[in-house]
Parts: sequence; structure tokens; C-alpha cells
Amino acid sequence: MKTIFSIISASVLLLPIGPAWAETGTEGAIQLAFQNNRELALARVAVARAKSRLKWSGRLRNPELELSQTDDSIGLDDGEGTFEVAFSQAFPLTSRLKDEREVRRSQVLLAEAEIAENRRRLAYEVDEAMTKLLATRQKLALTGELVELNEEIVAFLKAGAEVAEISPLDVTQARLAGQSLLQKVTALENEEERQLLALKKMIGLEPGSERTFGGELPVPVSKPDRRDDLVSIYRRRPDYLLALSKIDVAEAELALANAGKWEDVTVKIFLESEKAVDEPDGLERNTLAGVGVSIPLPIRQKNEGNIEQAEIGIETAEKSVEASEFNIRSEYEAAFQGRLAAFELARTATGEVINLAEKNLADFKLAQENGQASLLQVQRAQEQVLELRTAAIDLLEAYHLAQARLRFVTGNYPEIQPSNSK
Repeated sequence: MKTIFSIISASVLLLPIGPAWAETGTEGAIQLAFQNNRELALARVAVARAKSRLKWSGRLRNPELELSQTDDSIGLDDGEGTFEVAFSQAFPLTSRLKDEREVRRSQVLLAEAEIAENRRRLAYEVDEAMTKLLATRQKLALTGELVELNEEIVAFLKAGAEVAEISPLDVTQARLAGQSLLQKVTALENEEERQLLALKKMIGLEPGSERTFGGELPVPVSKPDRRDDLVSIYRRRPDYLLALSKIDVAEAELALANAGKWEDVTVKIFLESEKAVDEPDGLERNTLAGVGVSIPLPIRQKNEGNIEQAEIGIETAEKSVEASEFNIRSEYEAAFQGRLAAFELARTATGEVINLAEKNLADFKLAQENGQASLLQVQRAQEQVLELRTAAIDLLEAYHLAQARLRFVTGNYPEIQPSNSK
């Protein structure tokens, strides 16, 4: 039954609300989300509720005070009667109270594991959103560079047209190309604003918050082919620890159900004052004291229904752990291979081909200024640079998204120990 207790105490479960990283980076955004996300705040209430139930569990029922009085006023009316004071307390014959606390303690860990899983998913969402935002900004910066280049070309053409060396049609064509680039800039700016608002909502910041986010999508320099140990991944995955904790809850519930075969025994202490006619002495007083015990017999009801349900719960939880292990292995292999494939594409797209395209554009621009190339050739070279560098950013974005996915699958986020439940 101690499966989850030993694993959680030796491993990490919850993601942190500790020292902050750089506010503008991905790690800083994840940290802010842990602190500000409203759904996480609600989940913490669930932990507080579970701890409250643990605090007040495993206690005896309230004792009972009984008072009774009898007389013979509607009978012979000889003044006979009794007055009784009794105090009774129910005590469990089994370990029911201890088992009840064990169930509540397991439920606290279950609630903490659920928060950790929510944090893991939130961290992945923020990581993914930051990657897309940074990719959009890189595309925006690239398009802005080409807009500036186009403006230089337009200025050069206008100067040539003024001395009748260049056709005004070339100037118009260059301006149209510039307008097309400006439209792309506007579209990317709108996309950036949409992504930024979505990120702030995810983190828990108001739309008008002045907090800024930044960073880069670096080109990977080495092949990411080192594998993680599956046991380490299991220990970092809150959903796996959640599955294990359900086994502990189910086992604790079975122990509690077995303890429920015997209902509580009731011990009664009473004091009785009696007035009775005793021939030939007449009316006399007497005081009696005693102890009584009430023991319910498990003949008709032995709590079989709850016991059977608890046994089914254990089987369900064990199968859930097996399914979780299989899913984690499958997810890890897919994520690992996905990142590896994305790495190869990103390295290829950000390599020699882009340098060649940029050199080609510079050569055509110089040749056009010297009257050795047409404006159409310059524009085509410019479009090639835009297409290739945009594709490179897309592939770089895909690599970092694959990296974020692998991080999510391995649960490789900064973590803290859970609070001790007592």
C-alpha cells in the first residue's frame, strides 16, 4: 500500500512557485503561469479541502447522554418511580478510524498529483505558445528587413527615373512589391498581437499588462540523440504518480471496507435512582449503577458490497498504471523520433542554401544598379530569400515545438517536493 508514498517522498511531484527566472523568457513565462493561472488556484483549493478532511478524520463519534424518569402516577400512585442517567460511547472493534485517516491521507496525495499534472500541461501550453510567438516575431523581423531593402531599391529606381535612365514602370513595379511586403507585415503584426493576448490569458495576466516576453529560437548545434531513462521519466510524470496514488487510495478504501464488517460496539455506563414499595417497610429508595455493552453481530450485513467495490477499484487502478506506462513509452518514442526528424530538417533549412540565396540577392541588386540585371530578377531573388528564410523559420519553429513536446512527455520541468501530509 505504500507504493505512492515511497515514490513521491523520494522523487519530485509538484512544479514550483519558487524563485523566478528571467521574466521575458519561456521559463519566466511558465513561472508566471504557475503563480497567476486561475485554474491552478482553484486546484489548490482542492488540496486544502483534502487536507481539511484528513485533519478531522479518524475521530470517535460523539458520546450520548440519556436521561429517563418513570413513575406510577397513572397506576397505583404509590409514589414509586425511577430516574436514570446514562452515558454511552461507541468504539470501533476494528482499525476503522486508522483506515479512515489512511484513505484521507492518500486522497491528499491524489489531489497534489492532480495539481502537478495540471501544471505540467500548463507549462507545455505556455512553452508551445512562446515558441509560436517567437517564430512570428522572427518572420516579422525578416519581412521588415526586406521592406527596408525594397525601399532602397525604390529610392534608387526613382533617382534613375528622374534622369530618364530607368522606366517609371520599374518604379511602379517595385512599389507594388513593397506594398505586398507591407501587407505581410500587417498580417504578422496582427498574428503577433493575437498570440500575445492568448499567452497573457494562459498565464493569467490582464490583456493590458505591460509585461513583455522575448527570446530567441536558436538553431540546434548538436544532434539530440541522447535518450532518457524510462524509470526517471515515470518518476517525473505526475500523471503516472497520479495513477500510482489511485492504487493506494483503492487499497486504503479496501482496508476501510473490511474494517466495516463489524459495526462499532457501544459501552454504556448508567446510574439509576429507584423508589419502590417494599412490604412491610413501605416506600424505600435505592440507587443502582451499572455498565452495559452492545455488540452488533455481522449476520445479515457484512459490508460485502463496499468490499467488492473496493476490490474492483484496486484492479482498475492497477490496470490504469499498466496503461499509463504503455502510453508514456509510446509517447516518448514518438516525441523522441519527432524531435530527431525536426532537427535534421531545421539544420538543413538554416544552412548553406540560405547563405547562397542571400548572396544571390546581393549580387542581383548590385548588377541591377549597374544596369546588368533587370528589376524582375532582383525581385525574384528577393522573393527567394523571403521564401527560404520563412521556410527556415517554420522548420526551426517545428523543431522547438517538437522539443517542447518531448519536454512535456518526459515531464522535464522544474519541480519541488510536495508538502508533507500528516
